[in-house]
Amino acid sequence: MSQSDRELADKATHDPEAFGALYDRYFGRIYRLIYLRVRQQALAEEMTTQVFVKALGHIKRRRHAGTRFASWLGTLALTTLARKGYPLRTRREGPSGDNGLQSAGCPAPLRPRMPSLSAAAAAGLPPNHDGPRITYALGRSR
Repeated sequence: MSQSDRELADKATHDPEAFGALYDRYFGRIYRLIYLRVRQQALAEEMTTQVFVKALGHIKRRRHAGTRFASWLGTLALTTLARKGYPLRTRREGPSGDNGLQSAGCPAPLRPRMPSLSAAAAAGLPPNHDGPRITYALGRSR
């Protein structure tokens, strides 16, 4: 039986495995949200990693006030995009919202390379000494 997002988020304040489970669960969604706006795979991967590093740093201060964890991550992603000057809405062109790519016979965008959480830690961010010990979760790779 899988745990709910709220249970995992509560555990993630002190358990790196719980944060790792949330990372695994939501990486694809957050990547797609960002990729649809930046249209560059490497940049979308980098920004997605930034979102999860930011989430890890703010998870203790997160309030449940009726919002889902996925919505909170989406807000962090949109804030990251806005600060970098990217549009918050996607342009829809073509019949199915795929910008005409697949209907023109072009392949869909590549599936993202999901970086390990250790790649996020190597981004040069200052250490967070009051947060959870994330050594195990950051050492994992996919």
